[in-house]
Amino acid sequence: MLFQLPQELRNQIYSHVFFSTRLAYGRRAVSQIRRITIKPAPNALAILQTCRQAKEEIGDTWISQILFSFEDPETMLDKLTALPSGILPKIRHLRVLGDTLMLSFGDDDVYYRLASTLALLPGLRLDTLTVLGLRANDVSYDTLNGLIRESCGWKELRYISHSSEMLGFARLELFHLGDEVRKHRYWRKPQPAHWQSVLEDRDGALSRPSVTIYRSTVSDCPGSVINANTRARFEQKMPQDTVAQEAFGITEDAGLMADGERGKEVMIIAKRGSGIDYEQKKDSPFIASDIRRDLPGKNWKEIRYECIDGIFADDDDSLLIDDKDEETAEIDAYEDVDEYVWPPLHFTTDW
Repeated sequence: MLFQLPQELRNQIYSHVFFSTRLAYGRRAVSQIRRITIKPAPNALAILQTCRQAKEEIGDTWISQILFSFEDPETMLDKLTALPSGILPKIRHLRVLGDTLMLSFGDDDVYYRLASTLALLPGLRLDTLTVLGLRANDVSYDTLNGLIRESCGWKELRYISHSSEMLGFARLELFHLGDEVRKHRYWRKPQPAHWQSVLEDRDGALSRPSVTIYRSTVSDCPGSVINANTRARFEQKMPQDTVAQEAFGITEDAGLMADGERGKEVMIIAKRGSGIDYEQKKDSPFIASDIRRDLPGKNWKEIRYECIDGIFADDDDSLLIDDKDEETAEIDAYEDVDEYVWPPLHFTTDW
């Protein structure tokens, strides 16, 4: 009966199916040492296997319609860098947990923010990039700073934090650091005005980029900030009092950190300017902390072996590790593709 409908209606049906579909992969942190492997439903793309005519009519249009969701940056790189040539630029909707990527250089571990991770994906040209913020609110704030200031590959960024503390934490006092720039790394600014000015500097005010903040109206309710009925626009203002101005962004924001307020989710939506080429280029200039600078000429497979997998290659004890014993697998279940689950580690005291 499907093929008795006009082609235009069939295309609308296909799109409805795929815009309601997501493919989820990765390892969700349950505790500091335990992970759950998330896998997509085995029948997620079943319509492509129903018959030859449906597969031919759909072609590869589904790639630009479904949501690709990743529980960690490593899995995102594993999956996307392994795609056949020409597929990555067709992906339009992607979600990833904004965790830092740890690479080991001998005895030193270096943590790279998400902007640096995205730079390893040349050709990325997303309509929407959704990032679930980190557990550590100061690092989460710095990660978003980097995405707005210097990352490419997305037209619209949706950055979601599980806590209002991301906009209200006290600045970390790094007294041992003489570099003034590093000392003030986590110094908060009035938002979204500051991020708006950053995007305007990047794209030009005439291109009309925008940054909007929404804050949940209910506390400790995951998903509430993406619901238009349980959120409100939010804006921070610089105090008029001189003493208060000097303390802004350094001391805690009493309103955001109060009981019943800290647990309200926050979502920042940043949109690049009109006509801006936002594609992630292969030879784009290095950013502040760039994996490509530290490991020149290497692709992700080589980087992973050298700085993650290969560091245990000569360790006999590694032969005793069985990933199947450490992890359990769980099929991604959802009613709406935009639903999300915060890693349980976000809410535990297990470090």
